[in-house]
Amino acid sequence: MNKILMALYGVSAILTLAVFYWLNYLTAPVANDDYRGGNGNPALFFPVVLMPFIFYFLYGTIELSMRLAEKWLSRKKTIFVISLSLIYVVGTALWTIRAADRFRTYIVDTKDAYSDPTEFALLNVFSNHLFFNPLTFFGVVVICFVVGAGWSLRRKARL
Repeated sequence: MNKILMALYGVSAILTLAVFYWLNYLTAPVANDDYRGGNGNPALFFPVVLMPFIFYFLYGTIELSMRLAEKWLSRKKTIFVISLSLIYVVGTALWTIRAADRFRTYIVDTKDAYSDPTEFALLNVFSNHLFFNPLTFFGVVVICFVVGAGWSLRRKARL
């Protein structure tokens, strides 16, 4: 049964990577020749359809990181790695939000259809490349590691 679950985890990992790639690829160019408004972000169709696989990838990553932390990391090392991981996650989140906000201002300056950056969300059809890239994918994996390693520490404390 473990081999089947690991195979499913591998398929889920590949599909999750594909979703991040396609969302990045489907970023609309910022050009003033079209309006591109009103339909939301059609690229978000892919994560909605593949959500069960994405959830299984997240669960599997948490489970694997919990087991790896229990097996190979001492309590001090686990806390140190969790701290480094949290620094990475916070840095990535701040960079992404700041870049998206600056990009939203750039869209308003470039396209005549918009006059105020607050008219549309940070995650839009033009900013998919900021939210779905290798940096943010690795951030998702690191968040799963933090949860799994924290779970491992909690299990060790109970024993």
